[in-house]
Amino acid sequence: MPVLTRVREGQALQKSRNVVSRIVAHEAMVVPIRGSAEPGGSVYTFNESGTTIWALIESGRSASEVAAHLQSEYEISAEQAAADTKEFLAELAEEGLIELA
Repeated sequence: MPVLTRVREGQALQKSRNVVSRIVAHEAMVVPIRGSAEPGGSVYTFNESGTTIWALIESGRSASEVAAHLQSEYEISAEQAAADTKEFLAELAEEGLIELA
């Protein structure tokens, strides 16, 4: 079952224990470890908003807190922030990059 289908309101997210990450030149770089990637596997890099979301996840924020931050930071509607957050977190979960805290 995907991680996001089990998230309770306000439940914190965290990066997976199977990844390492660093911020390089204002972009998050995320690398799967511990045999979770095939040889020559993926390195994930995120744009500015993706890096912001990644930093919030690393600090233990919930999906609703991430959306509220995006709404404020990028001056978008609450609905757009929630939709964008849900979509990006679903992609991260599908790739095995995040899990429930």
